[in-house]
Amino acid sequence: MHRRTEGNRPAAKTDDTEGLDSSGSPREVGKILQAATHAALAEIPGCSMRPTDISRRLGVSRVMVSRLIGAIRKPDPCESLTRIPGPETLRSIIRAAEDAGVPAQHAADAMDAVDAFDALIRDQYGTRTALNAAMSSANPDTREKFEQSSRYQVFKGMSQILGVQSNIWLTCMMLTPSKNDPHAIDISTIHGTSGLRRLRSDMPIHFIYGIPPKYKDSRQSPQRKDIDVSAFMNHTPAPLTATEENGQIINTFAPDVGGKDDLYDMFAEVYIPSGSGRYAAPGRTRRGTSVIPDIPVVTLVSDVIIHADIFEGIDPELSVYNTMARGGADIEDPQRNVDLASTNDRIEAIGRGIEPLAITELPKYPDMVRYLCEKNGYTPEEFRTHRLRVHYPVYGFQYVIAYPVSPPPDDES
Repeated sequence: MHRRTEGNRPAAKTDDTEGLDSSGSPREVGKILQAATHAALAEIPGCSMRPTDISRRLGVSRVMVSRLIGAIRKPDPCESLTRIPGPETLRSIIRAAEDAGVPAQHAADAMDAVDAFDALIRDQYGTRTALNAAMSSANPDTREKFEQSSRYQVFKGMSQILGVQSNIWLTCMMLTPSKNDPHAIDISTIHGTSGLRRLRSDMPIHFIYGIPPKYKDSRQSPQRKDIDVSAFMNHTPAPLTATEENGQIINTFAPDVGGKDDLYDMFAEVYIPSGSGRYAAPGRTRRGTSVIPDIPVVTLVSDVIIHADIFEGIDPELSVYNTMARGGADIEDPQRNVDLASTNDRIEAIGRGIEPLAITELPKYPDMVRYLCEKNGYTPEEFRTHRLRVHYPVYGFQYVIAYPVSPPPDDES
């Protein structure tokens, strides 16, 4: 049996791999890698191109073979490079294929293509992660999968560092006509998290919310409602210890660290009468909601539930800010445009009524919305909803749903 070494390598079968090195473009390298590995796998004696057949015949991981087969079948060679296993895994599969009877020439061609792939990573990008990041921008599907994987890594790392995680971070904001001012909007919100879990005993978790009464000034402050919302929860209400420090209320979450089923929910209701304006004002041309999850979460859901008489014909815009350097952003501040993060996330128009609002992670969510409707004196059919749903939102990012509003009727020419 021929064993391929640097000093004993058959001549290339075709011109495609002749002289290919790290100077080749990613598309060129990907195209040749697809062709050469496919040709080698197709020559495995008595074996189909099904991953199970190949893994049994070669005695290698079915998962890796499945990844390889899926990658080489992609129509875009650059996408193939982001999905294919790493060079060492490819080499082990090719060596096993040669041992199983694949002609030495096919194995050598495949090894040459893998060498070019390896050199592309090392010489042009430095790491596989850097290569994947560069390739992701060329294909929307590749970018979405790459960003999803990257966000998951951030979630996992920050959960371990901070010692906390949760299943869902929810903002349910209902906008209704002000009872006192035809140019204003009343805001009713239930917000919080479900599936909250403490992971480390040495890391107490703090949620900062509210201003002690003695510190309140002329600025409008949300009115936190002292109402039990546990009827909408999946789990036991989170045990919180409230303290006052430097003009703010700090809620500390520090239960004993338990197992995977020791989960809690934490929701609060807030009401702000005339909390926002229907129309634009000097320097304030957008209305909506802004969310920065306090902890690493699997899913963010931000709903703006709007009465039919408000923002009619206006579609919201999504802005995502990286707040790490300068804190939460004011969407009206052009100096914060440099902190905008590119994203594939989109706002979804849900339509009217309760049933379309169902959330798998929070089965009683429709009851929560119905409760707000009844409290404000309206029926669910009078509202439409815009929803932002993000899997593994980046910890420290700010997600803004903003409606570009028009000047008040009196100011229109």
